[in-house]
This record gives sequence, C-alpha cells and structure tokens, in this order.
Amino acid sequence: KTTMMSACTTTTNSHRQTATRATVAALLTFAAALFLGVIARHNLRGDVSSQPLRLSTKSSSINNYELLDTTGPLTRLHTNNNVDKQPSSNNEYFIFLQKFPLENTWQMIFHTEVVVCPRSTFDDGTDFLSTLDQLVDTLSTTTNNNNNDSDDTTRGVPFAPVPQEQWTQQSNSKCTQLGYGGAACPTTCCGSPHGTENTNYALNSRQAVIGNAMGDKKELFLYGVNSEGVSGLDAYRAVCGGVNPEDNETTSNQDDDDAIMPTCVSHWAGTDYNPLTNNCNTFTSTILKCVYGLSDAKPKLGVSDLVTVKCPMEKRGDNGMDIVPMCLIPDVVLTTTSLSDVGDDEMNMKKVE
Repeated sequence: KTTMMSACTTTTNSHRQTATRATVAALLTFAAALFLGVIARHNLRGDVSSQPLRLSTKSSSINNYELLDTTGPLTRLHTNNNVDKQPSSNNEYFIFLQKFPLENTWQMIFHTEVVVCPRSTFDDGTDFLSTLDQLVDTLSTTTNNNNNDSDDTTRGVPFAPVPQEQWTQQSNSKCTQLGYGGAACPTTCCGSPHGTENTNYALNSRQAVIGNAMGDKKELFLYGVNSEGVSGLDAYRAVCGGVNPEDNETTSNQDDDDAIMPTCVSHWAGTDYNPLTNNCNTFTSTILKCVYGLSDAKPKLGVSDLVTVKCPMEKRGDNGMDIVPMCLIPDVVLTTTSLSDVGDDEMNMKKVE
C-alpha cells in the first residue's frame, strides 16, 4: 500500500509540474505576444502623414471630429451598384496596387495602397496603354461567390507587375490614391486621407499616405480593369459607408427603410488600426475584393498580410433579393477638398442630388 501511495503521489506531482510548466509557458507566450504587439503598434505601423479629411475645422479643439452617417437606410445605396452604366472606354478604370517596404524593417514589413486611374489618364502614352491591355489579358477573371467566401477564378494570375521603366513616366495626376494608416482620430475613415493630393495622384508618385514608407522602393501591380464606371471616389465612399453632411443631419428619409448601412469590414478610423488584424493591407484587400470583386492575393507580403477579409452580404438587383458579398456605393458624395484648402468656418461636404 505504501508503495502504491508513493507511486500515486509521484504521478500526481508529475502531472502538477507538467501543468504548471504549461501554464507558465502559456503566460510567457501571451506576454511576449502582447509585448511584440505593443512594439509593432508603435514602431511598425504607418501613421497617416497628412491630416484626415474628417477632422472638423469648426472647433479649436483638436479632438472634435466630424461624424459620418453610418446608420442610414439601405435605400441610400445604388442598389444596382452602377450596373446601369454601359461599359465603354470612357467608364474604364485601371485598378493598381502599390507596394512599399517600411523603414527600419529590413524590407520585411510592407505597406500597400490601391490606385485607381481612369483610362483617359494614359491617353498621351499609347505604348503604356498597350502594355496595360496586354497585362489585363493575362489576369484571372475573379467574381465573388454568393454561397461562400471563396472566389471563382478562371485561368490566369491575380495580378501582374507593371514595368518600372514605364510607370515611372506616367505623371498625369488623374488617379485616386486609397490607403490607410494609424491616426489619433476615432471617426469612420479618418485613417484614410482623401484630400486633393490623394484624389489628384500621379501613377509615378512615390508618396504614400503614411510617413515611414520607402517610396524609392515602390513596386506597382495591375489587378484589373473596371468597365462599370466605379471610380476611386466611388470605392472610397463604398468602404466608408457614406458621409454626414454639415451640421450632422441625416441625408436620407429615415422612414424609407429601417435597415442600416453595414460596415464595410471595418470603420477604418485611425484608432481602429492594428498591425496584425486591421492594417493597411486589410484595407486594400477590402477595396480589391469587396468593391471591385478582384482577388485579394498580394505580392509576397508575408506577415504583413495575415487577414482574409469577409465582405458584408448586400442586397442587390431590381428586386432587392440578390445577395452578394460586396460593399455597395452610397448615393451621398463627398467633395474631395483637403483641410488645407478650406477655411476654419467650413467643411466642403455636401450631398449631390
């Protein structure tokens, strides 16, 4: 009996020691992950390098922000999502992704942005247009699947590198730059600058929306062409869920529909930024996948791009019964004027009837 009790006691102690070691290891792992997260948030994140458009100029308080209306009824949306626009070269937009390594990361951490350019941007460069058309022919045709979050993809590649010797010659400022970074602001899309310099962007620009991107190392990739007239401004409005006009009044008849406008993956406030789960690459994935229906595959970003975005399920079609995973475009239009271009007593925000 003594021998059996001794054996049981030894086994129990062994189990306790194993459990204790496992607990300590788990706590140390958690502490290390928390520490690395804090370090990453403060040192690896990209802070937006220009003032966000949503910062109110009506008050001297720097923490007074212009709120966006994200609770309006779905009747504010283009339910056909611009399908009424007939495909033509005048409505075509090339969708690019630009990739930057971050400073002090040994070019192992990357920032990406979407750049949307109307076809007319390159009318003066027939050789470049020819190159883009040839690249488009190599791309896969990707559509969102209605039944699950996977993509139906035909043969081809999801993106194609654009020759540097050609894109560096494209100085026409007709493109829209769409990027996201951390900022000390809590309102929808305030982490995504959308001023004059962003809406009049040249493809050969090496300027990112954040301050610690290595512009001289920029790489450019073509993801596709949109023939339904969905511009860069439309894409911005889709991910931001519309805007609130002056005086924070609603822009729609609240009695039309009790439904609310769903969030497009995130609110994209500066304070929503997370270096792992809600970063600049999550933002570009959302635009590519949920707005344009393109692939959200990225060119060798590694740990910089760990999240597979899940688009909100939206009603679409004349009968409002077709359910598709996408972010629809609100009817409300924001005049793209940066804070540096407006006075202290006005925000140039309005509804276009």
